[in-house]
Amino acid sequence: MHHPYTAPGFRTYAWTLAVLGLSLSGCQVEEKKTADPSVTTLNQNYNRLHSHVLVRRIKTPTEANLDFAAYSKNVMLADPEWKAVHPATRVTLPGLTFGGMLQDVKPILDFTPLTEAEKAHPMAWTPILEHLLKWNFEKASGLANAYANVTGEKWGDTTDLAQPYQEFGSVYIHSKGNVKEVWVELEFKPWLNSFLDGVLDQDRDGYPEVVARLDSRVFTQDMVAEITGDYSTRNLSEPQVIDWSRNLASRWYPSYNTDILPQKAGSAWPYEETPEATKKDMAGVWVSNPLFILQGHPFADTLFNAFEVEGMGNAKPETEKRKEGKPVARGLDKGLTQRLEAIAAKMEKERKTYGAGDWAKWVSRLGRFQGDVRKFSAQEPDAVLGLMAPDKFLVFRRELEYLLAPDFTTPGAAASPVPAIAGFKDYLAAQGIDFLFVPIPTKLDVYPEYLAPHTDTLPGHIAQPLFRKLIKDLADARVETVDLLEPFLKFKEASESGKRALYQRQDTHWTTLGLETAAQMVAERIRNYSWYDSVYRDKIDYKVRDTVFENLGDIQARLPDAKKGQVAPESLMGRQIIDPQGRLYEDSDSSAILVLGDSYTGVYQTVGCRHAGVTAHLAKGLGGPVDLIMGWGGGPEAPGKLKKRGEDYLRPKRLVVWMMSARDLFVYPGGWTVK
Repeated sequence: MHHPYTAPGFRTYAWTLAVLGLSLSGCQVEEKKTADPSVTTLNQNYNRLHSHVLVRRIKTPTEANLDFAAYSKNVMLADPEWKAVHPATRVTLPGLTFGGMLQDVKPILDFTPLTEAEKAHPMAWTPILEHLLKWNFEKASGLANAYANVTGEKWGDTTDLAQPYQEFGSVYIHSKGNVKEVWVELEFKPWLNSFLDGVLDQDRDGYPEVVARLDSRVFTQDMVAEITGDYSTRNLSEPQVIDWSRNLASRWYPSYNTDILPQKAGSAWPYEETPEATKKDMAGVWVSNPLFILQGHPFADTLFNAFEVEGMGNAKPETEKRKEGKPVARGLDKGLTQRLEAIAAKMEKERKTYGAGDWAKWVSRLGRFQGDVRKFSAQEPDAVLGLMAPDKFLVFRRELEYLLAPDFTTPGAAASPVPAIAGFKDYLAAQGIDFLFVPIPTKLDVYPEYLAPHTDTLPGHIAQPLFRKLIKDLADARVETVDLLEPFLKFKEASESGKRALYQRQDTHWTTLGLETAAQMVAERIRNYSWYDSVYRDKIDYKVRDTVFENLGDIQARLPDAKKGQVAPESLMGRQIIDPQGRLYEDSDSSAILVLGDSYTGVYQTVGCRHAGVTAHLAKGLGGPVDLIMGWGGGPEAPGKLKKRGEDYLRPKRLVVWMMSARDLFVYPGGWTVK
């Protein structure tokens, strides 16, 4: 008997997440006839360890079903690299109690009291735990801490390995009279297989598993009521499912560089440019009219997930979806040279003040601070991307790497991004379009004191002098920038004990105060362009509406499991922008100003409270809408997204503003080329 969602060939080494509205043909998968599963896998040859694409159909679009389709046995989340481990003891069924958290351990699902209908509607553990932490942190933190004992067990092995040896997968709810029992699938990593006794790989996906009942004192009845309520029963609308997909992409981005793939209306996926390995894995399965497609791991072996949601996904042709903008009179702003000279002079002044006229000398003055950064970084293995600073201030490892990045001229250092950025500027200038580059400081640029006691030794309170050098290099290449670091540091100094923070404590991104400050700076620069008044002749008087939302952040999921239960959802304020008719602000692709951006332009605008992001506040400062092309997969990829839309897309554009994290200027995993 096979698990209803894992026919014998259930695996992949790549993943396609084209969720919603896929119409697929050419593949039949063995499914249980005695149950009516809510989620099915459609590509017959799917291999959790080796495929490049996962295609799933969601019959009923509840949040639980969507989460299960994304998290269950997904190659995207797999860790296929073999690990050499040396447990001191054999792993046996009687030993799988984890302090009593697991009870009634069974080798296969058929040995449990679950009915066929209950087996056919599993949920996924990871999003359930996150959902419960948001629901009631005080109650659910005990569950998170108990689960940390499961993922932290290494069976006497002393190997320095950050990955858990076993994790929970599917979750099942069994009705026993008036009581609801929670049963979980405990999956062991493939590289632990030779140390297991009595543990089978029932679904033959490479991950041996057992099934056990959770202690009802740990997973309580009110928790069961929460996950079997709206989470499992309320059908989402198509816009809500799209919001879910955006949140998924943003949630997974720090680990997997996930991004939503641009679609071609009227064309079945995979497209002509889709990697050949993915086409081969699809084995004749086509997805027509997808609502969205998610890709990940783009710098090595790109993976995709394709999800079909029944009854959804009626993409309109591009001409119907997009309001054509009018061509504008072109001609570059005449004040560029003067502004570039001012930017270069400012950076030169800093170099003389803090480095005695030498960038290397400036960097050498940060020795004690950089030592503190290295010590902080070493508290967790390199594979752990989320770290906890004092006062539960969460840090993304790549931002530590950014602080320690050497000059681009250093042997072995990453290639400088300046030629690629300058080349993109020249491409736009040839069409009479101005260009403005806005590198966004990391939160460790602004709050380095959370890492180290020696921040008082930082000249000018600047934690990465090479960021300043890069701005000078860009000015020398005639690329205009907006310097956000100086106003951010001034704002921080003026605020009360950091109570009005510019960055979220548990997330890599800024708060509404940070993005509003950035929007004000960029709007002020644009208002000084000679053509501004002609473009925004009829100004719109936008209003602001405050709202509050809660967020676990994008770093919490990267923490070691032992620390996840210490982090409660963060309450955040957003300021939504509203037009005079009371409608929430929407970006406009007919605008003369286009913003290209990474996730910093997506937070608050397309996820979270929405309609309150940096483009919304930029529009307020300008008196009219702007256009936005953003990707969760990283700022360096944004120009490629623009070029794929064709040169006609630029017809109404007068200015392109490229906003992206300064971190990716130094430590971007994909390297620096503008496609």
